[in-house]
Amino acid sequence: MLGLGKALTIFTVLYLASPASLASAQTADTVLFNGKILTVDKDFSVQQALAIGHGQVLASGTTAAMKKLASEKATLIDLGGRTVIPGLTDGHIHGIRAALTFGTEVNWIGVSTLKEALERIRVVAGGWTEEQFEEKRRPDALEVTEAAPDHPVYIQHLYD
Repeated sequence: MLGLGKALTIFTVLYLASPASLASAQTADTVLFNGKILTVDKDFSVQQALAIGHGQVLASGTTAAMKKLASEKATLIDLGGRTVIPGLTDGHIHGIRAALTFGTEVNWIGVSTLKEALERIRVVAGGWTEEQFEEKRRPDALEVTEAAPDHPVYIQHLYD
């Protein structure tokens, strides 16, 4: 049985479909049931279950209807009354301010080469433009990985 956390993660990257009739020709490989599925459809309806097939939401509806869409090898996940919501995307963040403390920011202001900038990576870098580096470019993923191989890095470029 797929863990609830993984199931909810799968769900958060999917777009909710509406009625079960959309999935009549498809079978689900995962069914979330016995919960509150917030569909955020035009009516903001709340359903009991959700059918997922091949990485896409097939339908939402009653537990009985969604279980009928399940393939023989489908993973059935009992939500135990928990609520499932669609994935949320924050289209505007200030990553530097989202760090645990502003004092942990790595500042690239005045740094003249990518080599020096990459040597400073610890937590978060901000306040820079590729025009300040003699290379006149952003660091690539390999350079960042080599500079900080043992921990994740977030680099904010202006508001991109």
